[in-house]
Amino acid sequence: METRDLLDERAADYRIIELWGAPQTIGARHARYLRPVGTPFRPWPWEADRDFLRACVAIVRDLAPWLWQEVATFAEKVGLPTERGLFIRAGSMPQGCSAVAWRAPDGHILAGRTYDFYTRMPTRHLLETTPTEGLAHLGMNGGLIGGRYDGVNEAGLFIALHKVMTDRPAQLAPGVPYHLLPRVVLQQCRTANEAADLIQAVPHLASFNYTLADAQGNLIGLECYPGRPVVRRTALEVLAVTNHYTATELRPWEGSRPTAGSERRKVALERIKEHTGDPWQVTQAMISDHAADVCCHREFGATLWAGVFDLTARRVAYCFGAPCRNPWQSFAFPGN
Repeated sequence: METRDLLDERAADYRIIELWGAPQTIGARHARYLRPVGTPFRPWPWEADRDFLRACVAIVRDLAPWLWQEVATFAEKVGLPTERGLFIRAGSMPQGCSAVAWRAPDGHILAGRTYDFYTRMPTRHLLETTPTEGLAHLGMNGGLIGGRYDGVNEAGLFIALHKVMTDRPAQLAPGVPYHLLPRVVLQQCRTANEAADLIQAVPHLASFNYTLADAQGNLIGLECYPGRPVVRRTALEVLAVTNHYTATELRPWEGSRPTAGSERRKVALERIKEHTGDPWQVTQAMISDHAADVCCHREFGATLWAGVFDLTARRVAYCFGAPCRNPWQSFAFPGN
């Protein structure tokens, strides 16, 4: 009997999109193959608040003017107010996420990533972006216009995001939508430290963790909650990031939500150096692991895609669907 996640995986819109040129050109390109769609998920309270969105626009425009031009162009092309461009979920026309970054025995810096979410999220696009303003990059998007959920850029910088389930803050100030932060990092930053400084400096709208790694061997995890200082942790050999806070000052915001599964995945990935063999294959095996649910098949938390990155050798591959049952596809490293 075929499972729900396998049926949804087969029906999902996996595709590779090439984007290039000026911001307005990229925004218009998106509008030629995407249209706004509704969401089955609970909306963020600020999505329909135009005044709040305009305040967020001012922050994003100051942080990355090119990104605002892109998303505003998309909004205009599909007939929406430009400020809605900051948070448009789009689809094609006819929650657990894990990452590990590590220094392999041969000295190479590698990263592995799984993106887990509800199986009914249909849009799963790999975007190859060569902009006129900023760095070339390759990364995945799940339908939120302008954003990236993970990826790597031509400088050898890797980033991935991870949702943390928390209580929503009683009051929320304007900030940068979570899906736009990896995009800004990939297009503007060259090192993990530069990216971490940027993410720590901006106001956040949602509770997320971020994994950062670069070809120089800097491994950084960031833990973010709206209105609270971002917590930064570093590692020399292995960094694993999943969907819970490790910082004691942020844990109260998780309430009584269970974190055992997220903690189990983190511990399993932290043991990556205990495995012998080719580091590339070891990384693929670790993020395909079922024992700790790094690769999983639940309807409300299935692995939708996975990626492996050798930042030293400038090598990247993605798997469209669960990596335990789908082939890996190699792609040109950005800038090569």
